[in-house]
Amino acid sequence: MALPALVIGAVGLAHPIFLEPDSAERWRLAHLLLLPAFPLLAVSVFVLLRGERGPAAWGARVLSLAYAVLYGALDSIAGIGAPQQVIRAQERGEGRPPIGDLYEIGDQLGELGVYAFAAAGALTALVLYLRSRSPLAPVGGAVVVAASYPFLRHHVFPPRGVLAMVAIAVGLGLLELSRRERAA
Repeated sequence: MALPALVIGAVGLAHPIFLEPDSAERWRLAHLLLLPAFPLLAVSVFVLLRGERGPAAWGARVLSLAYAVLYGALDSIAGIGAPQQVIRAQERGEGRPPIGDLYEIGDQLGELGVYAFAAAGALTALVLYLRSRSPLAPVGGAVVVAASYPFLRHHVFPPRGVLAMVAIAVGLGLLELSRRERAA
């Protein structure tokens, strides 16, 4: 369960802080690597909820899919599109292109996605707790929800965004442990 968040955090360690002509290629490469990784957080929710039924479980699944779509849009727009604009402008000998609009819409979509992910984490914790009564479920859910705030504010930028991903990995791991307690 923790692996997707840890992979995202590891890529985040190499993510440039600022998008400049000299960092644009690394910025774009990081996001090309992250493009398939971000949706794997949603897959984690689905795997945690395997075999679970009911409105809360399905709500968590729908919210995790919303996260995958919305955060994927942010990743495509601001993570891949914006550096592409910077690279092409530099190749043409132009000044910095106006990429603020890309960040604006990308950030709005990403914000909604992170809220959806946090809600999916909370619902997942509720479903797992109601099945197992394991104290690990609410703790894991609380960690995922709390870590969603620095994820929202700092994406995967080092160090805060990377630490957010590590915390999300811990929270998802605790949720998996609570699921296993129930199975045992």
